[in-house]
Amino acid sequence: MFIDFAACSDLERLLEIEEQAFDANSYPLSKRNFLYHIGKKHILIVRIDSRVVGYLLFFTYKKSWRIYSIAVAEEFRRKGLGRSLISYLREYAAGKAGYLLLEVKADNIRALHLYALLGFSPLKILKNYYPDGDGVKMVLEV
Repeated sequence: MFIDFAACSDLERLLEIEEQAFDANSYPLSKRNFLYHIGKKHILIVRIDSRVVGYLLFFTYKKSWRIYSIAVAEEFRRKGLGRSLISYLREYAAGKAGYLLLEVKADNIRALHLYALLGFSPLKILKNYYPDGDGVKMVLEV
C-alpha cells in the first residue's frame, strides 16, 4: 500500500471509483472537479500494486482542513484503506491545521463508527443537510 497525491494520470481510475461509490443523488465529482482538485494537491490516493484503489478529497482553510469525500473501490472495501487515508491526512496536516472537519449522514453507522475510532467527535447535528436526511458534523484536533 502506498499513499500519495493524485496526478492527472490517475483521473480515469478516480472516475471509476467515484461511479462505484456514489450514485447521481450523492452529487458525484465530475472529471472537471477531479482535475481542479488534482491541480490544487487536495486529493490523496492509495495504491495497491501500483493501482489506485481509493482516494480522499480535502479542502484547506486557515485553521482547519475539511474532509470532503472518501471513496474506495468495491473490491478493496473493509480493508482499512479509508482509515489509512485519514491517518495519513492527519499526520500531513499536523502543524498546518488545528483540526480536521467532516460531515457524514446521521444514519451512516459504519462511517460514524470509523470516524469515532479515529478520534473524531460529533460537533453538531445538521438538520436536512442531505437531500434524504440529517448530517453530523465531526471534528478531530490535529
